[in-house]
Amino acid sequence: MARLAQAAVVGIGVHGQGLAGSGAFLDRLFRNREGSQAEDRAPGLLALAAADEAHAGAGSWDPARSAVFLGLESAPGTGLGPLARKLQARFGFRGQGGACVGEDLGANLALSAAVRRIQAGGLDGALVGAIQAWPAGRTQPASAPGGLAVFLALRRKDAADRDGDHIWAVMGSGPERDRKSIRFDPAALFPGLGQMVSGLLQVAAGCMMAGHGAWLSPEDDRWEPFLDRNDGLGFMLEVEAPGGRRLRTDLWRPFRPGPAPKPLLAAPEISAYAGDSLDDLIQRVLLDEPGGQGPVRLAVVAHGELERQQVLDRIPGLIQRNGAAEPWLDPQACFCPAPVRGKVACLFTVCGLGYPGMGRELLLGMPCLPMLIRAYQDFAPADWAYGAHPGRSGDPLYERAASRFLCQAHAAFTRDLLGLWPDLAMGLSLGETEALVAYGAWGCSEGEQELPKPRGLSARQVSGTFEAARIHWGLPEGAEVRWRNWMVFGPVGKVLERVSGEERAYVSIIFSLVHCLLAGQAEACRRVLAGCAGITAFPTGGLVEHTPVMTAVPPLWYLQHRRPTRPVPGMTFFSQYLGDSYELSDDRVAEALAGQALHPLDFPTAAWRAWDNGVRVFIEHGPRNVLTSALARLLPRQEGVFLSLDAQGEDSLQRAVKVAAELWCRGVPVDLERMQATLRGRPIRQPKDPRLAVAASLFAASLERTGTLDGAYQACLRETHGRFLEFLGLPGDEGF
Repeated sequence: MARLAQAAVVGIGVHGQGLAGSGAFLDRLFRNREGSQAEDRAPGLLALAAADEAHAGAGSWDPARSAVFLGLESAPGTGLGPLARKLQARFGFRGQGGACVGEDLGANLALSAAVRRIQAGGLDGALVGAIQAWPAGRTQPASAPGGLAVFLALRRKDAADRDGDHIWAVMGSGPERDRKSIRFDPAALFPGLGQMVSGLLQVAAGCMMAGHGAWLSPEDDRWEPFLDRNDGLGFMLEVEAPGGRRLRTDLWRPFRPGPAPKPLLAAPEISAYAGDSLDDLIQRVLLDEPGGQGPVRLAVVAHGELERQQVLDRIPGLIQRNGAAEPWLDPQACFCPAPVRGKVACLFTVCGLGYPGMGRELLLGMPCLPMLIRAYQDFAPADWAYGAHPGRSGDPLYERAASRFLCQAHAAFTRDLLGLWPDLAMGLSLGETEALVAYGAWGCSEGEQELPKPRGLSARQVSGTFEAARIHWGLPEGAEVRWRNWMVFGPVGKVLERVSGEERAYVSIIFSLVHCLLAGQAEACRRVLAGCAGITAFPTGGLVEHTPVMTAVPPLWYLQHRRPTRPVPGMTFFSQYLGDSYELSDDRVAEALAGQALHPLDFPTAAWRAWDNGVRVFIEHGPRNVLTSALARLLPRQEGVFLSLDAQGEDSLQRAVKVAAELWCRGVPVDLERMQATLRGRPIRQPKDPRLAVAASLFAASLERTGTLDGAYQACLRETHGRFLEFLGLPGDEGF
């Protein structure tokens, strides 16, 4: 017996009642948003628009083996009977289709007929539709909703796979699997909707749920994501007509296998213990009773129960050896006898310190993080760190974009997973911009996604061909500028002394007395380094900020950074140029960012100013731990807490978890339960937008197949016909 073909839904068209396409229906389905005013168009015109949209979902059609199926009520006076023939002629279809009359279930019967014809091999494609209209001769009441047309495009699954069509769902029960019942009442979104079009609308909603990896939880009407990790997930939908007649529709979302992700070290679990006294804490540890609200705290970080018990057995000995009067750290435990007293600052490091592999384990271990980033939907620069784009290696703008992405991923981790909002946000160089983006001062309020775009300033003026340096040095047009930046470890005084004798070499950033950034003409920098004995240096991305070269572009730099700015309640922002925290406004921020780009940066002065303002906890966001190392040299180590979320050579996921554990031990309010629930693969609790968890689920499934962030992003775009950003509620043209 020949095997039945599979019928795949490759296109969805919905027009009418304020919906101008399936994208608007998706928005109303997941957000329950009202559309525009009901379309005052004839049912036939709505049908043409919906059929055109569904038809466009297929890469190609075989007209000789394609047909139109239209569901109709039994009343012959609707005037829609000839519409099926008109649509056949519109698309040039020559297959056998037609109108199916079945009262309230007419459209679903038309769908069943089309699926059977494709499964039996009689057709390769079909358009199935239903239209809500009023019978001829009857006036539509003013209180009634407008017309509505719903169409689905079906194709043989093997042909859809061959042409790369996006498959929303496959009709039929599919392989043996558990099926989830879809709970969806169109009347909740479209009051007064006719039953016949309602049935096909339910199937369209089911296809969208399958295609976006979500179903509506029957228990509490919440959207729940799923990961189609195996061969897919089945759905079952029962449409019941008022007379008691039922028609069941089975559909399933197939899983398209891809390369398996590279193995990751399992995320550790945190066991947190708090007591009112040391004895109380030790008793909790011995009885293995995590929890408590006391000031004496201990956190154990371990992989699995066996390792956790081994660490717990060592705790009494660790306390005896390290003492209980001061905080101490062990590779798998953190102890603090009292909470730290002082403010919390989140630092964003200078961009341009990226390195291959940075943040890999964190981003792959927490696939929801890219969905929580408040800007940047282009993940390709982040994949540069993983070697996915070796041709872009050495491009400072590309590498800097990857560093900025990691800064924002770290911000999503502390802000959205740990629930930590600092008292002070400060950054170094472009880190100041990242702080403004991360906490919503720049275009990232709820429901907004906005990324600063250049306004007349070419990035190649400060990088690439370094036009700013050519102009400042008075070189002829077209002359090559060989610019280099060097991270230097050694006495900064020596470097400054040597730089004073070089016209085209500069110390652009001082991190500490033994750490600075050297920038300028390659030959001049080489002479400086050769003349400084006992120093270590390595090259970084070449940029001209914080040197006199920037005097060639100050007006453009100011205009690029003058944009709508809003204050962030409860937070202050620090300016390197202004030398202190300041009130946010469009002009003041532009002044601060333009000023710091034109002058060398003195991080020690900024660090001490923050310390004098009461900051005692510093958390560095971004690649490496340059600022954290500098703070440990600059400020009193016994009184402050200096943490970085990244360090080259260390698993970034393990490090982030350990940072969370130490913050909790130090008394900083963080939500360890939420973070650990995310690590176990659960959706974030109560996301502000119900579609966010679904999008994160879809992204995670794609990430598991492709192994790279950009690959997952491109797969999501491809599998949603380019509507992934729209599904996230983002403008389609946003990016780096």
